[in-house]
Amino acid sequence: MHITKEIFNDLIKSPERIIKTIDNRQIRELQYKFPYCEVIYNLSLLKSNETNDINFTEILAECATHSSNRRNLFKLTHPNKNRMTKNTHTSKSYLFEEWLKDTTLLNTKNKSDCVKENITKSTQDNNFLTTETLAKIYVEQGHYERAIQAYEILCLKYPKKSSFFANQIKTINNKIN
Repeated sequence: MHITKEIFNDLIKSPERIIKTIDNRQIRELQYKFPYCEVIYNLSLLKSNETNDINFTEILAECATHSSNRRNLFKLTHPNKNRMTKNTHTSKSYLFEEWLKDTTLLNTKNKSDCVKENITKSTQDNNFLTTETLAKIYVEQGHYERAIQAYEILCLKYPKKSSFFANQIKTINNKIN
């Protein structure tokens, strides 16, 4: 089959309909003539997917480089798969006055409870935030037990520097005794 202008226009408008009548050689010719036409690359991908072509992954990679929207490639090759839809949380907007009047919208926690909770969170040690600088600050402030604990954590985080941290712990222990 020789590709005419009408067939080419039909191909661009609805490639799913023409894909059965066109072969891979003709698609390659079209790619050569129109190297920047995304639809032709998509058609090549559809054809290779339909025929279970052994070169599918190479064709997919080539098609992806010429694609303006790669999500569409998944839709082309998996038309029956439903994508998981995000659970969108709809929130109602209120005027500020309405928000103040409606007691169900206000935070029901007591303000002093929130302050106590925040203080408790801030005073708890967080091993993820332990740094060498923090350990030095503990030493400078005289919090030797916390400094030792920080250096022990750092020994585990950075095994290459564990001998340095061990020396720091030894120095702190000498200060304590």
